[in-house]
Amino acid sequence: MHSVKHPRDIAIVGAGLAGVACAIAITRELGTFVPDLNIRVFERSDFPCTSGGAVNLAPVAQRHLARLGVMEELDRMGTYAGADIDSVKLFSMTSARLIGSIDFTDRAGKSYDGYKGRRVMRVVLLTAMISVAERANVKFFYGKKVVGGEEIDEKAVLHFEDGSTSSADLVLGCDGVHSPTRTNWVDPDRPSEYCGMSFLQTTVDTQDTSSPLPFDSAVHISRYGSLLTTYCDRDREHIFAAAIMEFKEEELEYYRLRPGQDWSTRNRIRSSLRQRLDNRFRKCAEPCANEIVHGDKEWILYPVHQVRPGGRWCMNRVALIGDAAHAMPPLYSSASYALDDAILFSRVLSRHGSDSIKLVFDIYDQLRRNAVDCAFVESSTIWNKMKFRSSLQERVKEWKMPSYIRHNQRKREERWISDATKVPIPTPELNEPLNPWQSFHQE
Repeated sequence: MHSVKHPRDIAIVGAGLAGVACAIAITRELGTFVPDLNIRVFERSDFPCTSGGAVNLAPVAQRHLARLGVMEELDRMGTYAGADIDSVKLFSMTSARLIGSIDFTDRAGKSYDGYKGRRVMRVVLLTAMISVAERANVKFFYGKKVVGGEEIDEKAVLHFEDGSTSSADLVLGCDGVHSPTRTNWVDPDRPSEYCGMSFLQTTVDTQDTSSPLPFDSAVHISRYGSLLTTYCDRDREHIFAAAIMEFKEEELEYYRLRPGQDWSTRNRIRSSLRQRLDNRFRKCAEPCANEIVHGDKEWILYPVHQVRPGGRWCMNRVALIGDAAHAMPPLYSSASYALDDAILFSRVLSRHGSDSIKLVFDIYDQLRRNAVDCAFVESSTIWNKMKFRSSLQERVKEWKMPSYIRHNQRKREERWISDATKVPIPTPELNEPLNPWQSFHQE
């Protein structure tokens, strides 16, 4: 293996979960044989931050994070390391009847390689990941908003809003669903789009509720959307709640909280969101969830955007990873898809980075695309079922759901045991066309 031919200077755009996972994974794959490996992560914000509240880590995601050294760092955070959960229970919101269960254990109730599910706040997980990356000599640069890029003399050059530039042997765009790397460089004709659904999110102290949660994690289903209630810390002192409901795209600006808004505007937005929530879920039959819905906590709106399949992921010396390439509404454990991307790409880069960057991109694309395209279809199907329905349609959905959950149980179990570290990496001759390799990695 000719280490001098591997990319040595690697620039990653975006210090979110996908970007930091890529930095750690590439360091582990290339660090032992690429001298002076230089990985830099550029983040548009002035400090580490991430949007959204708690994230669900399914067994596959925790296994990936453990191999990257993140689970050990996360566990050092004590109660903030998250709440371990065996399953997410599904209930009828109006009757509190149990409809089904998304299990993170096998049919005998056992964990997958020692992992079940875990719900942890995104900012806590990101903090743990950045700590691991910094110990691996990954450098972070904040306040660097990418506005474009180009290739000059076999180098990829990033252009930042502050007028500065940075060149690298390889650029990875891990900058999320609204990725400037995609829209200003790799695939300008593929913008993000609003899927029609949004999250309303809040966090509640358990001491502020008179009723405990009946289960560690549950989704309450109604004709107007769904309400997730889940513990998000080890001591079960905090409940993360997320209402999934329809908002028209033209309404989003009216409900958006922005820095610099005056008090009256912010108060109007908070009051309007609480009223919208109350109107949709006023008949919640589960006592604790009902208290949360009708409480006085501040709810924050997070519109859900997506990037439709079929676009370009790579060109010359720049590639899109994670949501920048294939954002979709969350499915079971959305974090695991970004981790799969990072691990699989780093393995292909390690194997073929000394041959050709184009070959790396081609192999990665053919190994990964079919899996995420299938996930996009499944995710869209599930989220469309959460849109407003008549009372009759809702009763039919509740009647069909147990059968649907049982029918898809094997697919979920296969997902929990899938392992991006064991996907066979093909070794085609450079002068031979690639064959389809999707069969190696079905999710």
